[in-house]
Amino acid sequence: MKRNAYRTSLAVIALITLGGMNALAQTKPQHEHADLTASVQIVKKGQERMNHDISKMDMSAMTQEPHQVLAMAFMQNIETFAKTLGEQAQGGSPLSADFARAAVTEIIRNFDEARSHHQEHMKTMRPGRPSKMSGMGEIDMRDSKLKDAIDTLEKDVQDYTLNSKQIAADCADVLKHLDDMSKMHRQE
Repeated sequence: MKRNAYRTSLAVIALITLGGMNALAQTKPQHEHADLTASVQIVKKGQERMNHDISKMDMSAMTQEPHQVLAMAFMQNIETFAKTLGEQAQGGSPLSADFARAAVTEIIRNFDEARSHHQEHMKTMRPGRPSKMSGMGEIDMRDSKLKDAIDTLEKDVQDYTLNSKQIAADCADVLKHLDDMSKMHRQE
């Protein structure tokens, strides 16, 4: 019984308040309507900022997901091996074929692991989320460019005689694609 009386009282208060606001809005001058419009725009901007902050928190949580952390670690390994091989190829002494092939084998292995963990990471996301992420197509495109650069490097280290300048250029290309991917992740 008390609950019904309480609800009725709240409904009456709400109706009186809304009626009073409506009457007040009709009697206010036009410039105050502009102030109200400006206030609404400020609220909308605040909502957009809050949505952006929530999106940022989602991205932060996403980058801490275990599969994503592992994928990024494997990408760092690729960078390390590519830099090391590139430096050796640019050095004054002849490039060891065994060294070059071992480095490329590790680059390929780390790329495959990074890709595998990235795919597992994508499975952990909420349903429908991957298709809504703006950069996913771009990641795939850059991923394929990196794969092509690694394939070219692999082909060049399989030659009977190694062309150090070409291998150094291949390593630079791999590093360029890694840098492009890294820049894209920082923009998110």
